[in-house]
Amino acid sequence: MKRTININLFLTGIILVLYIVTIPAGCERTELRSDNSQKTGGLFEKNGYNLDMQDFSLAVTSAIKENKSFRNLVKEEALKMFDGDYDVLLSNIVNYRVDPAQSSVKSAGENFCVRDLLQSHFKSSLGPAEKKSSGSVIDDLISKYPYLQISVPVNAEKWVNETYVPVVTFIPLEFDEATTEEVVGYTSDGSTVVLDAVNPPEDPVIVISMNERIEIIEEPKGPVLPPAPYNLTGVLTESGIRLNWVMPDTANVNNTTGYYVYRKSSSDSYFALMSTVIGVNNRSYDDNNVVSQKSYSYYVLAYYESEISSPTNYLTISAPPLPKPVLSFDAIQHAKSIVELRWQNDNTQYIMETRVYKNVVGVNPDYVLYKTFTSGQYDYFDTDIAIGKKTIYKVVHVTPLGESNPKYDFIQAPYRDISQDSPVYIKQIKFTDWKIESWIAGKPEFYITVTNVEPVNKNPFKVQDQINCMFSKRSKVSQVFTGVKVLDWQPGFWYDMLTFTAEEYDRPSGKLTVKIGVGFNAKDTLKLGFLQGTAGVDYEIEFQNKGEKCGSSYFDYFDNPESWLIFPNYGVQILVSESDI
Repeated sequence: MKRTININLFLTGIILVLYIVTIPAGCERTELRSDNSQKTGGLFEKNGYNLDMQDFSLAVTSAIKENKSFRNLVKEEALKMFDGDYDVLLSNIVNYRVDPAQSSVKSAGENFCVRDLLQSHFKSSLGPAEKKSSGSVIDDLISKYPYLQISVPVNAEKWVNETYVPVVTFIPLEFDEATTEEVVGYTSDGSTVVLDAVNPPEDPVIVISMNERIEIIEEPKGPVLPPAPYNLTGVLTESGIRLNWVMPDTANVNNTTGYYVYRKSSSDSYFALMSTVIGVNNRSYDDNNVVSQKSYSYYVLAYYESEISSPTNYLTISAPPLPKPVLSFDAIQHAKSIVELRWQNDNTQYIMETRVYKNVVGVNPDYVLYKTFTSGQYDYFDTDIAIGKKTIYKVVHVTPLGESNPKYDFIQAPYRDISQDSPVYIKQIKFTDWKIESWIAGKPEFYITVTNVEPVNKNPFKVQDQINCMFSKRSKVSQVFTGVKVLDWQPGFWYDMLTFTAEEYDRPSGKLTVKIGVGFNAKDTLKLGFLQGTAGVDYEIEFQNKGEKCGSSYFDYFDNPESWLIFPNYGVQILVSESDI
């Protein structure tokens, strides 16, 4: 490819002044500063451009140490000051012959040149996959960076010792003359050192950089360097991060094919090509492959055929958070097989959909997606109810970034139809200890008081007071009853509870006053499927006759309607049922 070079002596050259922190081999004494390998590793960003410059700097360091003729070539070409400064454009010398005898390449022949020498010393930080089809990494570098140069910006005239191998450094992509104080350097013995970028060194130093004093004009039919994009910005969207950038007015289809978008997450070590945007006027990109609230960094390059531009500014931005949960969620039992699910959407945010999950305890091993709803829906009636089973519901808001934190509610589906009255009978009483009634007192007689708790203010009250259940024979420890109805039960909520308190009474020995804990159920705070037990409310009840206290037992509305209630004293049990038949 033919290139024409215009020297522009009015441009300001690179004046990078360096302070060497180690002693170059074979040169005069220079002030020292301790090497800090951890610090040198952090002196430049690990992007594609800097890694290319690092690899090329290491190749130059190794080549000038090994090959004296190349060392002299760099020194002599720098002193020519072809552009008014001590610069050597790589493309100008890449075909210059160097002494093959001074190279470790066994196959080096008579035409062994700078390209071959540098190629033999080049090791890519990015691995073999970076090697291009041309077969020459050096030609690829020149194609990618046509202004790539080897420079001796200060003290070039002092390079008189033929054995002296200068420290090699490079100007990183993020270099700022106003703020950058140190750069990394590579010495002939393989060390990595920190160089002062403010105060000039006493000895020659080689700087790898882009030439600022010439303009390379391509032939009309040859490759064209695309204009550089700039002002890269980012905004958060419902799905991720949207990038936008600006191009100079000179950008058109004749110099710009499209753009390369590079990305690095907070957990990545290097930037990687994320996407190619085709079209000179397509100057935005939506990155929807992000993790909520994770930090990402980006830069963009323009490309045209095999040429690429300088990168944009670097942008770091955090991905949007996950959606906020629903404001409230309730599962309400209306009838035997009807549960209303009711929630309040948080419409202060974008909601792609609302999902309801369902877990029938003992049937499903975990939550199963039940229904999906639009952001405008807020209730649903579930008629697929497993009677006698606990069902836990979970609701979440959804965006492309994922699901919100969940809200829960649950029901223990009762056997009774909560929309109708359901009778409760005392069907049978039995006991195991005859101490409850001595033989001299005759047949057992039981008084039973049933209490409940008003659900809002938690005030206890009597449902039935002193239900009289008399045994027909002394010889029995179990008695079946008919017609002993406690109440017709329609509580309005499925976790209502009755407290049964029993005594075997004697007459006429006075009154029995008992303080009991009237039980009631309440859902746990997060409504994860737990009732907070029989949290009692103290309540004083009075039996008209003093007798043997059997204690209290609790009966839940959702229990099987025919259940034995167990009392703490005398082995007393009471069978309650929907029927006395």
